[in-house]
Amino acid sequence: MQKKIFVSDRKINKLSKKIAKTFGIERGEALTLIYEEWDLVERLFQKYKKVKEVHTHLIDEINYTYMIA
Repeated sequence: MQKKIFVSDRKINKLSKKIAKTFGIERGEALTLIYEEWDLVERLFQKYKKVKEVHTHLIDEINYTYMIA
């Protein structure tokens, strides 16, 4: 059984700022994207712990999944 991880609001806010800047979107849209990909975000925080690393891997996954890049 996989342990549930708690991701703080502070980390989510930092991540949303980075995603908004990366994609050139509003923070609200970035938050929507984070919550749409919540399972992935949780797994990345569990594995990498730091916002910067989670951001890097999340962007890679989003680009791959949605063929943005």
